[in-house]
Amino acid sequence: MSDHRRNAARTVTPAVERGMVQIRTSPHDPADAPLVFSIVMVTYARDAIAATAIQQVAVAANGRPDIEFILVDNNPDTINRTTLLAPFAHWKYVKLGYNKGVSARNDGALAADGTFILFIDDDTFLTPAGALELYEKDFADHPKVAIVTARIVDNTGETPRKVFPHTNKRLVKDKPFKTFRFQASGFAMRRAAFKKIGPISEEFFYGLEELDYAYRVLNAGYEIYYEPAIRAVEHNHPGGRLPKKAVQEMCLTNKMIISFKYMPVLYLPINIVLFSAYLLMLNRGHLNVIRSFWNFLKWVACNTGKRQPITFAARSYIRACGGQLWK
Repeated sequence: MSDHRRNAARTVTPAVERGMVQIRTSPHDPADAPLVFSIVMVTYARDAIAATAIQQVAVAANGRPDIEFILVDNNPDTINRTTLLAPFAHWKYVKLGYNKGVSARNDGALAADGTFILFIDDDTFLTPAGALELYEKDFADHPKVAIVTARIVDNTGETPRKVFPHTNKRLVKDKPFKTFRFQASGFAMRRAAFKKIGPISEEFFYGLEELDYAYRVLNAGYEIYYEPAIRAVEHNHPGGRLPKKAVQEMCLTNKMIISFKYMPVLYLPINIVLFSAYLLMLNRGHLNVIRSFWNFLKWVACNTGKRQPITFAARSYIRACGGQLWK
């Protein structure tokens, strides 16, 4: 048994120590059907909207008995939030005891037993009812697809430019297509692919972690599929969020790191320069590019052996999808 599974067998105690993954599990009947979906949600400082988001997942699940809901609790307290899981017969509650950031999705995925793992944020509402059948059909129709990514929309029903999973933002947003990027909320993944590719990087506390993982998905020979019939409504709840400037600087550093890791040498300088200019313009100049670049250089100094440029096959796939490597 792995160290993770040993920790997972424990129940939550009044004093939760940092780094000790502890799980509570709902009663399980051995006669129950095998699980097809494990739905993973990481929560931090958003109890009210998280409760509504969980209820909405139950609506989207449409009464299916072959799912489990896994709540990963990033809150650094001793509160037991299993009451939020009442809409589900099968659930797991993963208590981390500290805010691990977005990589806490790994703890949920490692605890999953379903054929597919669906990730949804704690301030995002999954729609429509029957969404799981759409994910399932896409996986069946496209055997090489590792990830099916939903269409992200805001409260107006529109898809903001930055969350459209393609470099060509002029593409029709309500038609499905194979792509090379995905959004971190509302995406489902084959558990077999997760096991082969491995967990998402724990280098990134927040921001662009899905871009890093998308390159690894392509390097492993898998594909990504955009399914706009499934919608993930983002509410961008302020709870637990860092100030916007800090987030943008973090994203810029992360983008530089990701470019260093995966971009062919020819595209590396232009990729970093153009993204820096884009974020600088987006923030009306109120962004410390020098600090982001310095943090990137410090990372490179400690991680010189981590360059793993995307393969020829991955580059060919991106071009076949209409993508551009330099973006």
